[in-house]
Amino acid sequence: MKRSKALIGLLIVIIAIIFAGCSNDENVSSNGGLQKVKLAISPFQDVYSIHVGVEKGFFEEEGIELDIQETDWAGGNDLLVGGKVDLATAGDSDIVLQNSNGVDTTLAFPIFYFAGAALMFDGDKHDWKTYDEFLGETNDDKEAMRLTLEQAKGKKVGLNTSVSEYTSFISMLNHAGLDSDDYTIVDMSQEDLPPALLSGSIDIMISGIPQRLAVQKEGYDTLIDQTTLPHTISHNGFAARRDWIEKNPELAAKLLKAFFKTLNYIEQNPDDSFPIIVEQMKNVGTEISVDQLNNVWNKMEFFPSGVEFYEKEVLHPDGDFYWKDRFQAVIDIMEAEGKIEKGVVTDLESLHYTVKLVKEIE
Repeated sequence: MKRSKALIGLLIVIIAIIFAGCSNDENVSSNGGLQKVKLAISPFQDVYSIHVGVEKGFFEEEGIELDIQETDWAGGNDLLVGGKVDLATAGDSDIVLQNSNGVDTTLAFPIFYFAGAALMFDGDKHDWKTYDEFLGETNDDKEAMRLTLEQAKGKKVGLNTSVSEYTSFISMLNHAGLDSDDYTIVDMSQEDLPPALLSGSIDIMISGIPQRLAVQKEGYDTLIDQTTLPHTISHNGFAARRDWIEKNPELAAKLLKAFFKTLNYIEQNPDDSFPIIVEQMKNVGTEISVDQLNNVWNKMEFFPSGVEFYEKEVLHPDGDFYWKDRFQAVIDIMEAEGKIEKGVVTDLESLHYTVKLVKEIE
């Protein structure tokens, strides 16, 4: 009897140890055995689309529980590089910069193609003509761009030099035959740009959409935006370390499926989806309305709603968002501007693992 009790006690201890080990496994959720993915997200309406997928159960359907950490864009990249999260919001410029420094990140889960960057300015302070006005006069898009941007020579242009708005601006200047040295580029965080423009400490602001909408509300004007030059449209979404994806190929494929499900649902059900995004943005102190989302979605930025969209628009060389052209353009600009060493980043496919992942879910 004593031996039986001792054996039972030993079994209980062993079972407790086993369960303790399981509960400490950072890849296994306590919620029904779902696989946990640590994710850093920044308060922008496009990446906040992920909350629709969470609420509608698309990630749970794929056996995934998201452990979401709120941060700003740069902070999310720092967490990813430091190995504190599995995924983080990132863009093509982030990926190129990180890889130039020997960090093996990749844009694995595309969320949006950003065409919303605009040069915002105070029309009362600067008597400038807009691109649309010059285009109406010249009927020549390249000449209209040159005339538009030439007006701002010597002025202070506020933007975040580590994100895609920088490479988009340089692309415009290159296309128009202008030199970036003729402009004073002021490196600032996205959040600091509207106050700087409103106070007059910069002449032009190039930012994300929430910041653009904020200054539009105050009566500021759009000089030109990147829809005038399609190859400036940046690729953005969630980045991961390549070694993490290679260790978790099935999980990565399931994540991509959940992202596509989410974006397809939003496209088909905007009236149900947009209020979710608005409420989640409000919770972190960023105001945006359903009407504003209607004016942004697939107009200022575009969303891959499934494999068919991705193959047609991103993988195909004639697609509107052909990935290889965009990544090569970013590398070329960063090399020319001295942001990265020449020849240090050459393997384009390693920068955009969706090219490989999408084949797993076709």
